[in-house]
Amino acid sequence: MEEYFLANLVLIAQAAQESSYTTAHIRLLLRNGTIQGEKVGGIWLADLDSLKQYEEEMENLGPQRYDPTKGKT
Repeated sequence: MEEYFLANLVLIAQAAQESSYTTAHIRLLLRNGTIQGEKVGGIWLADLDSLKQYEEEMENLGPQRYDPTKGKT
């Protein structure tokens, strides 16, 4: 199992306040492994740096982020 250090873990509600995403979408990103975080008990904690990086990538993609073929070869 890969180990990584998550220095900037925050509650989902705080992550939503500091990003343009809803709490439900952040949970989805965490469950899918799109952003880093961990579940402690029944509470998700998101790595804010990972979320900000994802948000920046999506902003840079512009309309291409909606392309269903992206990432497929």
